[in-house]
Amino acid sequence: MTLEFLHRIRKEITVSLTGTHEAVIAVSERVNRKVQVLKLHWQASALTNHLDILYARLGQVLAEVPPGLWALPGAQPEAEAKLAEAGTQARLLRSELSHIEARIAELETEALREDLLKLQHDLFLRSAAIQPVKVAAGSAAVGQPAAQLTLPATLRVAGVLRGQTLLVGLESVVLRAGDTVVLLGPRTDLVRVQPYFVEKQRAFA
Repeated sequence: MTLEFLHRIRKEITVSLTGTHEAVIAVSERVNRKVQVLKLHWQASALTNHLDILYARLGQVLAEVPPGLWALPGAQPEAEAKLAEAGTQARLLRSELSHIEARIAELETEALREDLLKLQHDLFLRSAAIQPVKVAAGSAAVGQPAAQLTLPATLRVAGVLRGQTLLVGLESVVLRAGDTVVLLGPRTDLVRVQPYFVEKQRAFA
């Protein structure tokens, strides 16, 4: 009996330690990601400053050459060489800046995905969810202000997506066919309101 009890305790401690270890790893990964994003933003800022300096030098070179001489090919070999070199440097800097911005977007997307998954999990434990619902043509929701939809009091409109745009200021947003309404609330009520966005009806029991 005692051995079985001790074995059970050891097993529970092992499970607890494993969970703690996984939580620590998750936190460290999140912190590391934030540090990477900060470093990349710093690099992007430095590259932008370098580009500004380069463009200022280009402007100075152009200002020093009389306008009429640019019409004669080869009349200003030194200035043309400087412009060509500066143009090459600018292309390289812009390419590097574009790469850094893409990496920043990737890291921020990963962080956002983790936050959304955690939020969905927390909501699931409370029998709730975030549900995107597409507005169908001819449905009762078409033409209705997003802030004044006929929905159960337990539901909230978290946002409206139109194409690639997140619409802000829901008070002034009138729903169109094809919009995606992001709803927040109990899962049972989310199921009940689905017809409102696909059928011609306006009330709920």
